[in-house]
Amino acid sequence: MSNCADLPVLECEVPKEGLKLDLVLRPREPKDGELQYWPLFNAANPEEHFGNMRFKIQKGGVATLNVTLDLSEVSGRELEFARCHFHKLDGIIALTPDFRHQFRARAKRVEGEYTKLIIRIKDKAKIPDNFSFLWMCVDPETGMHFVSGDPDAVIDPGDI
Repeated sequence: MSNCADLPVLECEVPKEGLKLDLVLRPREPKDGELQYWPLFNAANPEEHFGNMRFKIQKGGVATLNVTLDLSEVSGRELEFARCHFHKLDGIIALTPDFRHQFRARAKRVEGEYTKLIIRIKDKAKIPDNFSFLWMCVDPETGMHFVSGDPDAVIDPGDI
């Protein structure tokens, strides 16, 4: 499995006015039953891709990630972001406590399929947080889940 720690970190300073980023997530087929890490690509510059994320958020600022699925590496599959109606965490599985109070993820339909994910990240606690999570997609026909390796997201409170 390729390791997200070996890739550049998406580091962002989020001002009070907020920050919006357009990103692309490219799922990969499992190899020998093992999860594959799915890097995030900059939609404006597809050569630029990231492993983990680090956000330095000024008080009141919100980072909004508009993540679009690119299914080019899972040809023949019609994957969508998995939806979780109750917890407002579509497309991701939280692996650490306190994740939900700062992350909200909602899948949006594009041409009838849930291939866009809007993630809003706030720093409510004003303390540094490390978050581990998995990306999760589903094949609506078979019910098969596709899950990424484990990236770590970091939120630094602060004065930027």
